[in-house]
Amino acid sequence: MQASKRAYDPIDSTVLYCFLFLIILGIMSIFATEYNGDVTASFFSFKHSYVKQAFFAIVAGLMFFVILGFDRRILQLISYPMYGLVLVLLLLVLVVGQKTNGQQNWINLGVFKLQPSEFAKFGTAMALAKYFDTPNMRFVTQREQFIAYGILGLPLLLVAAQGDAGSCLVFAAFIFVLNREGLSDLFIYLGLYIIAVSVLSLIIQPYIIIAISVALFCILIYWNWLNKQLVKILAVIMIGTCLYTYSVSYIFNNVLEKHQRDRINVILGKELTKEARRGVAYNLNQSKIAIGSGGIIGKGYLQGTQTRYNYVPETSTDFIFSAIGEEWGFLGSLVLLAVYVTMLIRLLLLAERQRSPYGRVYIYSVVAIIFTHVVINIGMTIGLLPVIGIPLPLLSYGGSSLLSFTFMIATALKLDSERRMTMR
Repeated sequence: MQASKRAYDPIDSTVLYCFLFLIILGIMSIFATEYNGDVTASFFSFKHSYVKQAFFAIVAGLMFFVILGFDRRILQLISYPMYGLVLVLLLLVLVVGQKTNGQQNWINLGVFKLQPSEFAKFGTAMALAKYFDTPNMRFVTQREQFIAYGILGLPLLLVAAQGDAGSCLVFAAFIFVLNREGLSDLFIYLGLYIIAVSVLSLIIQPYIIIAISVALFCILIYWNWLNKQLVKILAVIMIGTCLYTYSVSYIFNNVLEKHQRDRINVILGKELTKEARRGVAYNLNQSKIAIGSGGIIGKGYLQGTQTRYNYVPETSTDFIFSAIGEEWGFLGSLVLLAVYVTMLIRLLLLAERQRSPYGRVYIYSVVAIIFTHVVINIGMTIGLLPVIGIPLPLLSYGGSSLLSFTFMIATALKLDSERRMTMR
């Protein structure tokens, strides 16, 4: 009979310190957006977001230690059940969920609103890691790839049905995890090409893009005429580009909601309706004013005027970076970015030193999720990306988001601490 020999390592201190820093800064920033100078009996009331976030942080801390107490084999054992649970919750939210701003992604539990899409990212990461840990798994056959795409596709479709565009983009980031496990780089390049064509299709008339594409691909086909296989691929891409160019315009005008079209038009600099100027354009302009007013060193903690007095809507959630930029300035924002970058790089190093596919795939998934959240959230607050509802990890107000990211990071640290476990 095989006996297990365990080799435990301390949890990685760099990731832990970054985790604690972000949670503390998040509570401080949420407090700064609500504090009005009065210290009364209601100061610690649960009607305040900063009190709720502090409570969520305590719960998250307890859950952090609970996860660290698990055996990694238990974590692997519950991977598929956890995935199944989040699928059930995603289905349930479509039935009994509350609909707000065109999105139906909350389940009201009375004292707490649960957002299953946040936990779906964690559950999907566990299921994908478990699948890649299957014996003799090489991710080369069509069957293996189909199952992996299915694991990602099921929650993605359910989240899309809720109207949560931000979370859909996060699920798309799992392609980088698949690329690490053997997916061809061609899919990455194809994705970037589709993004470029999509943007150009909204700026330039479709027939101009089609004319340029046909001319370019005809030249490439002429140069590579002897390579019949490449010629076929180029011809398919050319035809696909022409069809996709027209489909982008149709989807933009007939499928997307009005507020979604307005958000994209703001980024593209197109002429806006009066409603858009008072809505999404107003939110973005106020966010950029708040960040710009912080200057190099910021106005100082609790001294922000744009964010404290609600000139920036949703400051404690989607636009929490605006509060940080106003109070801590450019240097403070750089420090925040440095903490995120440090955490992500360290997690990548932890992923590469794993001795099992489960640990490697799971931690890479966590990196992809956090990276996408940070890029999209900060990008939208400074006007580089459309405004969509996606929290800044561990900073934005929200119990579901905070608990979900805590689960992700705690599980990653636990897997790494037991990476040297061997069987003999």
